[in-house]
This record gives sequence, C-alpha cells and structure tokens, in this order.
Amino acid sequence: MVTAFMIVLLLGGTAVIVAVVLVIIEYTKRRRAALQQRAQAMAQYGWHLAPANPWLADVAAGLYTRGRPGEMFAGDYRGRGMCALDYFYTTSNGKSSQTHNVHLVALNLPTALPPLTVSKDSALRRAFGNDIELESQAFNDAFRIDCADQRYASAVLHPQLMEWTLANPGLEWQLAGNALVSWGYGPFTAPDVQARLEAMTGVIDRIPPFVLRDYGAPL
Repeated sequence: MVTAFMIVLLLGGTAVIVAVVLVIIEYTKRRRAALQQRAQAMAQYGWHLAPANPWLADVAAGLYTRGRPGEMFAGDYRGRGMCALDYFYTTSNGKSSQTHNVHLVALNLPTALPPLTVSKDSALRRAFGNDIELESQAFNDAFRIDCADQRYASAVLHPQLMEWTLANPGLEWQLAGNALVSWGYGPFTAPDVQARLEAMTGVIDRIPPFVLRDYGAPL
C-alpha cells in the first residue's frame, strides 16, 4: 500500500532528478557557448578545428597519464605548423576520482630531434630522480632536464637558450620528434596559445644550427 509519506519521497526524488537534469542542460549550454567563442577567437589567428592528433595525445599521455583528447585547432604561426589540443585524464586515490583538463601546444621544427624535456623542478622531483646539471645554477634550480644524452642536452641548452627559458619561467617544453611541445593546466584560450607560441618560437630560434645538422633526422 502506497502511503502519503511514500508519495512525498517519490515526488522528492523526482524533483532531485529534474534539478540535476536542469543543471546538466545549463552546463552543456554554457560549455557549448564557451567553445563557440573560443573557435571564433582562434579563427582570428587563422587556426581552425581539426581532428585530434593521435601523436600529440600520446605525448600528453607520456607527460601526464593515459586519457582522452578534446578539441584541437591547427594552423600555422610565422610559417611553422602549429596545433593546440585539450586533453583530459583522471586520477584516483582509491576513494574518489578527479578529472583534469590540461592542454598542449605543438610547433613544428625544421627537423626531427631526439627527445629532451625541460620542466619545472622541485625538491620532491630532485629527491626521486636523476637530473642533468648545466653551467647555470639558476637554471638548475628552476628546471629539470630529462634526456638520455647529456652531451646533446648541453648542446641544445646553451647559455642563450637557458637565459631565454629563465625569462619565460612558465614555459615547460619538450623536443618530441619534429615538433616542440609545451603544456599548461586548464583549457587553452586563443591569447594564451599566441603567447605560448611566441615563447616557443624563441626556443626554436635559439637551437644551434649544428644541433639541427648533427642530431636532426629527415622529416
């Protein structure tokens, strides 16, 4: 027999479901509008939606963990091919999980180079890993270098490039095949991508010609 109390519970549960659905609908509308605004802003730079690049998604998985790519825009920047990718991955502590939104920006290199990663350093990372030490103590304190070849790392990271990287402390980057890749937290925006590409161009322009010649591979 259905009592009045049970009816109230049923109606209350229905109200909760309706409220949740309305919240989801509103969130979806706002996200769609935000993505449309971003697409319009990206188009002003000549960058347009493109299929997510599996190679760049693999780079993201190596930097973070296996996840899924989101929207990607592609085009060129000062004569070099570029793309910007949203990436989502999930972490869990065994009791709850959290989805993270990061982004990657890639800018083409004139040749394919061996892997080298320059990322922000920390006391924890110094305690649990080997790091390549270079001539600049300020650079060593601020950044961590992951590279299998110390001689190659020293050739790439000469004093002028270390100085440029120190002048752009928010820029973490990786030489990944025929592209320079940088990354950051949250979804990308058109002004942020433009500023990141500017800093990345400074890195590429400071890679010595002999490095491109001696270590580069045909594209």
